[in-house]
Amino acid sequence: MIRILLVDDEPELLELEQRILEQKFGFATITASSGNEALEVFENQTIDAIISDYSMPGMDGIALLRKIREIHSTIPFILFTIREREEIAIEAINNGANFYMQKEKLPQVVFAELAHAITKSVELFRAEKNLKIQRDLALANANAKTLEETLLICTRAILDVSGMDGVGIYLFYEGDLSLATASGNVPGYHTQPVQQQVIPLLQAILKHAKTQFREQPEIMQTTPVLGEIENIQTDICASMHHHGKKIGAVHIFSYHKHDVFEVSLQRFVTDIIVQVGGYISDRLAEEALKNSENRMKALIRNLPGMVYHGHIDEERTMDFVSEAVYLLTGFHPNEITHNAVRSWGSLIYPHDRSHIPEVITRAIEKNVMFRLTYRILTRENKFKWVLEQGTGIYDSDGTLTGIEGIVMDITRQKILDDQVKMYHTRLKTLFMLMAAGCIIFKSEGTVENTVIIDINRAAEEIEQRTKIDLIGTDFQSLFHAADQELHDALSDILIDKKARTIQKCAIQYPNGLRYFDIFLSSAPVGTERTDVEIFLIYNDVTNRVITEKQIITSLHEKELLLKEVHHRVKNNLQIISGILKLQSMRIQDPRAQEIIQECRNQVYSMASIHELLYNSRDIGRVRVEDYISKLVDHFKQEYEGISARLKLIVRVDPAIVLDIERCIPCGLILNELIMNAVKYAFEPDQDGEIKISFTQDIQSYRMQVADNGRGLPKDFDVRKSQSLGMELTSQLTHQLRGKLNISCDKGTTFTVTFPKKDGGSEKNESTTNTDR
Repeated sequence: MIRILLVDDEPELLELEQRILEQKFGFATITASSGNEALEVFENQTIDAIISDYSMPGMDGIALLRKIREIHSTIPFILFTIREREEIAIEAINNGANFYMQKEKLPQVVFAELAHAITKSVELFRAEKNLKIQRDLALANANAKTLEETLLICTRAILDVSGMDGVGIYLFYEGDLSLATASGNVPGYHTQPVQQQVIPLLQAILKHAKTQFREQPEIMQTTPVLGEIENIQTDICASMHHHGKKIGAVHIFSYHKHDVFEVSLQRFVTDIIVQVGGYISDRLAEEALKNSENRMKALIRNLPGMVYHGHIDEERTMDFVSEAVYLLTGFHPNEITHNAVRSWGSLIYPHDRSHIPEVITRAIEKNVMFRLTYRILTRENKFKWVLEQGTGIYDSDGTLTGIEGIVMDITRQKILDDQVKMYHTRLKTLFMLMAAGCIIFKSEGTVENTVIIDINRAAEEIEQRTKIDLIGTDFQSLFHAADQELHDALSDILIDKKARTIQKCAIQYPNGLRYFDIFLSSAPVGTERTDVEIFLIYNDVTNRVITEKQIITSLHEKELLLKEVHHRVKNNLQIISGILKLQSMRIQDPRAQEIIQECRNQVYSMASIHELLYNSRDIGRVRVEDYISKLVDHFKQEYEGISARLKLIVRVDPAIVLDIERCIPCGLILNELIMNAVKYAFEPDQDGEIKISFTQDIQSYRMQVADNGRGLPKDFDVRKSQSLGMELTSQLTHQLRGKLNISCDKGTTFTVTFPKKDGGSEKNESTTNTDR
């Protein structure tokens, strides 16, 4: 729609002109009642043409024309006046007016001529403007260096031609259409809701290769987000093609209403989009070519060798060699190219030169790639092994023009290959000479298709068959008489690939049952994930198993004998205890009875140990928790009256197990300490507690008897004590290589700490401390 600025100081006439131009001829008009007001409107709004009266107060039409031409030299300007003076018309034309028209004619004639003049001048103005924009676009694009610069220039040109507010250019990236750039007044255009409606619309436009000029009703119907969120009133959707190839699409939009898109505007927009599509396509092609060249250079630069283009002459003349030639030979490319300093042929070790041309020629004749391994001498006269691969290059007539290829340093690989061959020989020798039998199976994932592929000499001797006879035999046939454990192990290793060890696996052979220690492991082979090699190493341990059985039988017999000894010792000790009890019944002296009772308790503590050992699976070790519980129960039975008023609390670590050498001293110490607490710690008929505990830490055991009685005398010293119990306790603690602590805080606490490991020859003295 053409937007006209009407300037007239007569309101009635101005209103008449506006109504006729809008209603009859479809122009959009903006009015101004003075020259100054017209200048202000022109500077702030988009105007396509100006129609001005001549005679106006303050600034006439000619003066307004001069001001407009200072701002814009080509915008159409029509002087519409009542005066018929020729000098006014000449002055108007000289100052840049496009038309000079008089108002005296019939209105229908005058306004028809005026509308024609407006349309003609605006179309000419737009055509010149569009031509200038296209020319400027071409010049600017020629100077652009990147795709981003080209896109920016193209968006400016599209906005200039269309006169709209914003534009988005969409391109294909990896097959998907996406926004490449947006320019103009686009505050929320990049947001996801807008793009989710614009991109499908443009994809449909691309599919049908057409341009849509849309007004507000159509926008609200098909893409309501554009109208609701962005307040877009009109837009243009066009596809971009170049030489039949889809480049992308363009979305041009305005926040102002356009009732009609004129044919000339549609043509101008279509032309600029075609031009933009061509420039973007060329720029994309240039960047693709540049990227391809950069990738090619990077590829050549990062290849593990020297890339070359050369000839099959005696000197192996090179037309091109890559920078890698320096690392390979010590010579720079310009020194090798065209044999400037050295030819490539002169670098080849003399003994390797003769066969190279023949191999290359034979490969080229067969139209296949040649492959050579030879030695070269570097600038420093050092040998290097190289691998050369290449092919012939032909022109359009099929004539050989040269060869191209790559030369790689394989010196390290050559050394490694030689080492691998040496290690392979060593391993093969070790495999064949190892004392244990070794069989290698290949499996496709199941036990049924696991077959022998190699076997060493030791395995041949075990199986009494040769390698030739055994290769190809399946696992089940070879070990059909083996324990099921071996078959299960093979099944499991095929599933989880984890190594397994089987000890004393029984296998029935024609000459008898034999036992083997077997190790199974696997290694993947081939391309299939199920293909593995199974390594079975087995060592004949039949003699060892027989010997172990004999030892176990003998040991079992000895254990039975030792248990019987413990049983008889326990019985004898119980007889002694019974004799002591009978003797105590005949003695009237209380002190003598007390001594005999103490002896009975000591005998019982030893007898209990032998009883526990007799009933234990481990005849050399006693669980301390069971032993102390049994000891405490004995005290409760022997001293029924005392136990009614004294509470014996036991706390023993159930994990503690002692041998008989240390268990007997511990039992005797506990016997003395508990008896001492029962007899002396409390007043007659006094209630109390005796706590017995046996605990451990990383390095030592801790045995403790504590009471809450009256405590020891202040001047008590265990070293000066005449008590047999204290002397016995001190001596037994020394025997355990331990330490005795006595504390008299809130009763009396005896603590014996002794090491877990036997001190042997170490000089560990028993230490006695008294804390008050």
